[in-house]
Amino acid sequence: MTVTVRPAPGDAAWWWLLGALCLVLLAPLTLADVPPLLDYPNHLARLFVLAFVAHDPVLARFYQPHWGIIPNLALDLTVPPLLRVFPVHLVGRAVVGLTILLPVLGAAAYHRALTGRLSYWPLGSVLFAYNGALLRGFLNFVVAVGLALLLGAAWVAWREQRPTRAILIGALGAVALFFCHLTGLLFFAVLIGGHELLILWTDPFRFGGILRRAGPVIAVFAAPVVLYGVSDLGQMQGAAVFRSVADKANAALMPVMNYLWPLDLATAALCVAVPALCLARRWCAVPLRAAAAIAVLLVLFIGLPTAFKGTFDLDTRFVMMAALMAPAALVSIAIPRRAAWVIGIGFLLLFSARMAVLMTVWHDWAGYLGQFRSVIASVRPGDVVLTVRLPRGTENDIWTSVATARRLSDGTVVDAHLPALLLIEHRAWWPFLFDNPSQQPVETRAPFLTLAARIDVSPDPIALLARDEEDMRPITHVLVRGPVPGPREIETAGLTMVAENGEAALFAVVRHRLSR
Repeated sequence: MTVTVRPAPGDAAWWWLLGALCLVLLAPLTLADVPPLLDYPNHLARLFVLAFVAHDPVLARFYQPHWGIIPNLALDLTVPPLLRVFPVHLVGRAVVGLTILLPVLGAAAYHRALTGRLSYWPLGSVLFAYNGALLRGFLNFVVAVGLALLLGAAWVAWREQRPTRAILIGALGAVALFFCHLTGLLFFAVLIGGHELLILWTDPFRFGGILRRAGPVIAVFAAPVVLYGVSDLGQMQGAAVFRSVADKANAALMPVMNYLWPLDLATAALCVAVPALCLARRWCAVPLRAAAAIAVLLVLFIGLPTAFKGTFDLDTRFVMMAALMAPAALVSIAIPRRAAWVIGIGFLLLFSARMAVLMTVWHDWAGYLGQFRSVIASVRPGDVVLTVRLPRGTENDIWTSVATARRLSDGTVVDAHLPALLLIEHRAWWPFLFDNPSQQPVETRAPFLTLAARIDVSPDPIALLARDEEDMRPITHVLVRGPVPGPREIETAGLTMVAENGEAALFAVVRHRLSR
């Protein structure tokens, strides 16, 4: 479908609005030096290890690099060199800031490539900037989504006029996406596929066109296919885990998931209702190539499992892509001025409300972060810290309407990996560093690898410590988050309290008490 578009009113106003929205998106990063993104502290700890392990005997005692062809290396390849020059938390927040902005910039670029105009519609993608994937700390994935949109824009803009440039950029970008996240590579393939199908649909010599256009597409994806085939992930076995229908419906809210359940639900409803109204009234249209891409992404979301080969929330990655595609795909035809003003003001009010909730929560998080650091302040380089959350197995309550610094609106606890600060700020060992050889280029050395495995599967690690088993003897401290163990448990495990503030408690292991 071909649509006629009107020039966007005032390019300068558009750029000023984009700049203002980006500044607002970055503002929360000034509130806390460790953003409350679930996996983020763990990722930062791994990057810290990769930056300094070669010259730090304390870190080398615990970890060693494990480089290979891994489709999840974007941060691991780019961030460690920066950590050797700049403060770790400054670099970390800069990376998070870039991660937040890339999908927004990608949506704007893709819309510009589709229409040849600047438009306010793709700026609606800022409503999805702080989404469930980002707040869970899936940084490589979010970067891959933004990069795929930028590469898709380049393909649409140059494939017909400058095919050599488009193919070269596409081939290099596909390799970059492979090392960011495989789902981002698939997103790029969907974007290219939508464009190529449109060209073939309008080609009177369709069969010959298929042969002529297949070659460049194969050239773009040939290297990533080979890389996947020789990677550890390509050889990895893993059973697929599927969601129930109810869980799938809940997972559809991932693009708007934040901290306040009613606000997230209202955001989702408006993000569906407003474009539907505009399309029904013929105020807007969606080009065929973009409509086809959105349809494929939604089918993948519905049909794919939630977990496969060590990747979790796999299906939600595609509803995230579809949500970011939607504002990028809307093209104004003849929207009434009054309706445009109502939609614009409503968007700004909704965006302001979401950012106000988020900034309030992150401000509270900064206070909690200070309390946590006060508990672990006495940990020294080379210490081995057993971290336990009590009661175990109660981390996720489903769907909450209470905005809190440590819990998303679906009940996900986001401070689970905060003990990674033991490594980043104290160069101590804790058991849960991301070190899956098929996904991360670092591995834990013996005997700490065995120790981590035992702690991970044990329902009561403190009881293991109390038995003074050989595997547990490297442990020097126990960090308890939640209710403090009773006097009997403390005495049995040979612990003496070092610090406690109601949020967490640090105990030192006293070996002579264990040997009595």
